[in-house]
Amino acid sequence: MVSPFNFARIPLIYFGPGRINLLPVLIRRFGTRIILVSNDSSFNRTEAAGELFSSLRQEGIEYTGISIPGEPTPDNIDNAVERFMDEKTDAVIAVGGGSVMDAGKAISAMLYRRESVMEYLEGVGNREHPGTKVPFIAIPTTAGTGSEATKNAVISRIGRDGFKRSLRHDNFVPDIALVDPKLSVS
Repeated sequence: MVSPFNFARIPLIYFGPGRINLLPVLIRRFGTRIILVSNDSSFNRTEAAGELFSSLRQEGIEYTGISIPGEPTPDNIDNAVERFMDEKTDAVIAVGGGSVMDAGKAISAMLYRRESVMEYLEGVGNREHPGTKVPFIAIPTTAGTGSEATKNAVISRIGRDGFKRSLRHDNFVPDIALVDPKLSVS
C-alpha cells in the first residue's frame, strides 16, 4: 500500500532541442536584470554559452555571472547574497548540473534576507523560511538530479563539522524549467 503524499506545484516546463533560445523572452516576464549562476568549467566554455550570452546582450538583458565550482556551501550562498543584496534583481537563472541549480535556488530564496542561509537549513538552523524568493529559472545541463523540479536546495559543508542539508519550501520549486537535451551533449 502506498502512503498518502502531496505534490508541490510543478514548474512551467519547456522541453526540447533548442529551448535555451527561449530564455531571453522568458526572462522578460520578470524584467531585464538577472543573476546567471553556472560553473566555469562546464557550461561557460561551450558554444551554447557564447550564443546565450550574445542573445542576452542583444535583447538588452543585464546579467552578472556567478560561478559555483562544486556543491554549494553556506559561504557560496551568503557571499552571493551579500554581493547582490543592494541591487535590483528581476530573476535568478541557473544553467548547469544539480549543484548549480541548488545554488541558484538558494540565492533566489535568500537574496533579500539579512540572515545566513545556515539559519534556515533543516537540521542545522532554527528558523523557518517564509518562502519568499526572486523568480527562478532552472536550466539543467545534466540528467538525473531533478533539481529543476524540486522544492529543496542542497547545501553542504565539508570538514569536521560538515553536513549536507536542505533549504526547503514549496515556493522554491523553480518558476520555469528549460530542459534542452542539446545542453547535455558533451
